[in-house]
Amino acid sequence: MSQDSNDLMALQNAVQGVLAASDRVRELAPSVTGLDLSASIKDVDLTQLHSVAMAQAIAAEALRGYVEELQRKMA
Repeated sequence: MSQDSNDLMALQNAVQGVLAASDRVRELAPSVTGLDLSASIKDVDLTQLHSVAMAQAIAAEALRGYVEELQRKMA
């Protein structure tokens, strides 16, 4: 397998990671957007939201870092 093929496969995997993490955020969104504004913040599972948000941030950062690495290699 060529280096370009490896790079493309890694890029595809990084994008898939971001998409999977985004799906988890999307799954939890109704539990937040559907809250009655008179509800208590205690009704929100902040631990789960934190975990999902962290996974999204890490996946996006990994993709950004890999794109920057590829840009440096091409320069």
